[in-house]
Amino acid sequence: MSPAPRSAVSDQLRELSALRCRVVAHPLGPGPAPGQVLRRAAGSDGLVCLLGSWAGGGAVLAAEPLLVLADGADPVAALGVQPRIESGAELAGVVGGGWFGWLSYDGPSRLAFYDHLLRYDGAAGWSFEALWSAERDALLQVRREELAELLEGPDAVRPWRAGQFSGPSLPDHLRAVERAVELVRAGELYQVNVCTRFGAPFAGSAQDLFADAAGALQPGFAAYVEAGDRAVASLSPELFLRRRGRGVVTSPIKGIWPRPDGDDVTSAQTLRSSAKDAAENVMIVDLMRNDLGRVCETGSVRAASLLDVEPHPGVWHLVSTVSGRLRDEVGDEELLRATFPPGSVTGAPKLRAIEAIGALESGPRGEYTGAIGFASPSWGLEFSVAIRTFQISGGRVELGVGGGVTADSVPMLEWSECLHKAAPLLGALGRSHAFPPGASATSAQLVGGVFETILVRDGVPLRLADHLARLDRSCHELYGFGVPADTSARVHAAMQKWDRLTVRVVVTPARRVNVMCTPAPAPRLASVGRIVRGRTGLWRHKWAVRNYLDAAEATATAAATEAGDAGDTVPLFVADDGTVLETSRGNVFLLGADGTLVTPPLRDDLLPGVTRRAILDLARDTGRGTELRPFTVEELAHTTAFWTSSLSGAVAIHAVDGTALPRRDDEIAALAALLLDPHRR
Repeated sequence: MSPAPRSAVSDQLRELSALRCRVVAHPLGPGPAPGQVLRRAAGSDGLVCLLGSWAGGGAVLAAEPLLVLADGADPVAALGVQPRIESGAELAGVVGGGWFGWLSYDGPSRLAFYDHLLRYDGAAGWSFEALWSAERDALLQVRREELAELLEGPDAVRPWRAGQFSGPSLPDHLRAVERAVELVRAGELYQVNVCTRFGAPFAGSAQDLFADAAGALQPGFAAYVEAGDRAVASLSPELFLRRRGRGVVTSPIKGIWPRPDGDDVTSAQTLRSSAKDAAENVMIVDLMRNDLGRVCETGSVRAASLLDVEPHPGVWHLVSTVSGRLRDEVGDEELLRATFPPGSVTGAPKLRAIEAIGALESGPRGEYTGAIGFASPSWGLEFSVAIRTFQISGGRVELGVGGGVTADSVPMLEWSECLHKAAPLLGALGRSHAFPPGASATSAQLVGGVFETILVRDGVPLRLADHLARLDRSCHELYGFGVPADTSARVHAAMQKWDRLTVRVVVTPARRVNVMCTPAPAPRLASVGRIVRGRTGLWRHKWAVRNYLDAAEATATAAATEAGDAGDTVPLFVADDGTVLETSRGNVFLLGADGTLVTPPLRDDLLPGVTRRAILDLARDTGRGTELRPFTVEELAHTTAFWTSSLSGAVAIHAVDGTALPRRDDEIAALAALLLDPHRR
């Protein structure tokens, strides 16, 4: 559909601004629950329903708008155009009408102006509210009677059905998260929100889906907006903006932990003590303070609350609140231009994060992560962040989920966060996602603890900060505590006066930290690989118990000896789907003909190698191409390859199961030299 002419849009808004209204509220008494009234209103034009904490709590239901903003019009500019309320005709706390709809993150927005609505309060029941104008007097009287009859009408329930939800390629999402981490490490971002989508076939009544799901989950800011053959059913817990008079409030959510049945206290405490989640939240609080500071009176912007732990369907969240007082000349248009899209679903710095999102995600978000709500000339403005939101059109229902990525993010944990967020919403539809649960550690692995091996050259412990950061992440995830603050100092104290040495740091579940120093072996230059299949379990932690790996190395060496293979031998683990994972000593890379480096995206059965990350950072710094994607043994057999090691840098793979690989040893040796250079930062 082509955009409306600019003159037509101007005429729309000019006519609206010329209206003179008085605010009215007529009690209609008790009646059915809001969800049932929504069902009865099926077929009404431009149906909108807000449930939960909106406008002080209860429900708002609107239909038959006075006007729908034309395609191509600027929705944010429209929010600044309202009819004038006659002096002395105000009613405190009455919404009456206004602009209702959604502001898309990208793509078309939907706003319509309503001059009447139904309002529900749990104590007082239903009321008819309106922005009453002389021009609409007769019609509003008719609408008041029609809506009163709606409350007395018969119940109506229409069927709906959502099929099995499927999602994106898991490697695609893991790749996007890891690329986001790369941008943070490069200093381009502090945090960026990376999202993905689940989808399913859909048939039936979208508004009944919303009524059922909102009734089951009871979110703070449930919203249903219908626009022709498209509907948005949002079950958001997050307030984006609330303006009453000159006061404005935003309550960003950042930080999440699952709420297992019967264990609320422990899971809440875990979130409360999570430094990563707290850091994410504080970053977005600072961003929102900055956004509001652009339009608020100097000194009025403050964090009214910080890092509150709140229960929400299926999860705990960290919620903070920022408030301010708008300058006298600032209206709703200026407020939205300063703050939209919401900081909690973009990142910091916001503009660079938005640019990165466009490159990292596979498609547009549409209404998801935009904002849904209303702007009333009587009550004020209130918008939610459009998360936990079903987008329904064309026989499909889609659900976007995502999370904030920082330097400490673990791709598989970010994926698990997406599943945790999706689970209660899909459950409210009687559905689930099709993805298997994550891998688990064995009891022996957990008891043995985790460790790091750090190479020291010329008195410099290489990539010490990255090693200790990985160790700290593992300890937090597995045992609920971090690495002691003095660990770095203990490493330096243990170092001897040798040219090459290794420092081994082991942390046990009993919080014991052992730091040991030994001479480092000579770096490996080349090896041969023997394929090992059938490895299962959780391998993204560096386990101190290496029984399985030691046995695999012994088996691989015996097989190589029997086959007459010469050289150091390493087991090459291959997943059940035929993709190459890693060796027992480090991650695997392919070296393409054009110099591009290829390595699998991180997942539960891959160690997030420190040297692997260093190679990717080095490639970025030098302009070398990289790909994060799975590859098979067959592809490996026809490509130059190497594996990474903290002690050796990069080690060439000359053959796999007796099949010789193309050799470019000089290039790999040069890469290893850069990785092992103690003077390179």
